[in-house]
Amino acid sequence: MVCVSQATNEVSTSGTEGSLPLLSHERNWTPKALFFSSAQAAVATWCFIIGGYVAFYLPAVQGSIVMIASMLAGMLLVFLATVPMATRYGLEAVRSTRPVFGTRGSLFAVALTFLFTIGWGTTLMIFSGKSAALLLTTLGIVSENSAPAVQTLSSLACLLVVWALISRGPGILRRVGVLVACSVLALGVMVIVVIVAKVGWPALLGAKPSAANGNKLLDYTTAIELMLATALSWWPYVGGMTRFSKSTRKSVLPATLGLGLSLSVICLIGLYTGLVFPDSGGNPLPGLLDIGGIWLALPAFAFIIAANVGTAMVGTYTAALSLKQQPAIDARLSWRGATTVAGLTVAAVIVFLAEPFYANFGTFLTLSAVVFGPVCGLQIADYFIIRKQRLDLEGLYSDRAGSAYWYWKGINLAGFASMAIGVVVYFLLLDPVTFASSPVFAFTTATLPSTLATAVSYVVLVRLKRKARELQAPLSSSKSS
Repeated sequence: MVCVSQATNEVSTSGTEGSLPLLSHERNWTPKALFFSSAQAAVATWCFIIGGYVAFYLPAVQGSIVMIASMLAGMLLVFLATVPMATRYGLEAVRSTRPVFGTRGSLFAVALTFLFTIGWGTTLMIFSGKSAALLLTTLGIVSENSAPAVQTLSSLACLLVVWALISRGPGILRRVGVLVACSVLALGVMVIVVIVAKVGWPALLGAKPSAANGNKLLDYTTAIELMLATALSWWPYVGGMTRFSKSTRKSVLPATLGLGLSLSVICLIGLYTGLVFPDSGGNPLPGLLDIGGIWLALPAFAFIIAANVGTAMVGTYTAALSLKQQPAIDARLSWRGATTVAGLTVAAVIVFLAEPFYANFGTFLTLSAVVFGPVCGLQIADYFIIRKQRLDLEGLYSDRAGSAYWYWKGINLAGFASMAIGVVVYFLLLDPVTFASSPVFAFTTATLPSTLATAVSYVVLVRLKRKARELQAPLSSSKSS
């Protein structure tokens, strides 16, 4: 009896914190638990920054509609790419890419997942530090000259809290998800109400976007592109959370409401703040300090810290889990060790590269669309068209040559070639660094053609490869005879 219990515990730990799939009894998240964990992940101060970017191009009403609609449209792509495999086979994001990238090629997905989740976490910790420094200098507790040091120390303190919580294991996400999600959603709605009440509807509705270029169609499309990029950046997170759910049917609605709708609503804070206070970058804290003083700013600060810690926990979990998808790393690195690697990476950026990283958030955001749009296109085409929703479970976890997803030396050339085509299409339509766009971009966005080009290219290349094999088979048999 003792041996059975120990074995069960080992399997459970490997499934939730390592490279094995989750078993049926381990997928024990209810729709309610998935919703609150999703909302906990989605609602953070990146919403302010994203909303602030949309405020460059669209006014309040149009921006509100575009943000919600575009976010939900982008989430559809992510759901199609990740949720069916996650809920049916218990896979997280990295492992689910083996059919499209190959056994060794999936290391590319490890790098993508780790770097982008670390990037998002770094953004949140820097934002927390900036907000703490602003509040402390406003209160006169620290001087202006000390603000940079206070910002760094505050960011590191928040990061330490994140690590202390998530290093205990992913079970903490479900335990604190309800508390964090309810708190940040309530505080977020309160901040929206305060901004509208203090500024007034006429001033808010009359506020003009600060970087609109006069071409309304282009302004709309640029805002749509930003929200599609935001949705696609959830690719690493969605598989990691929905794998704990029992079925696709029970995952779609709670994840849509938790990730898509919750984020869109809190993005309204950044949109309205960016319109009313054009130099704020979407951060409501300076504006609330100006219009209402410290007693209005304190609830907003509480929202910032609670939301960022909750979301960074999910990001750290996803980054650590991506590392442990490689059996060699999984065998040598404990869960606490994996979360420590993720935390130290964030700490290094905070200490040495905080300002340049934060200043280029827009580029970081659009790069999410550059890479994750094609990845979604690959997975949708492969799972639904090529494989008819059937995967080889042994091949997903076998590293030997000749296994189902070994391809050429462990790499699926068709997958990488198709992704390269998708990336090229994106750059032809939009430069993610300068935001210079082609005339076609205003009518198509860059993400949607890029994703479609990747999917079509992949289907064509795979079928051509199969046709070539069919033609070679008779020749091989005739030679042998």
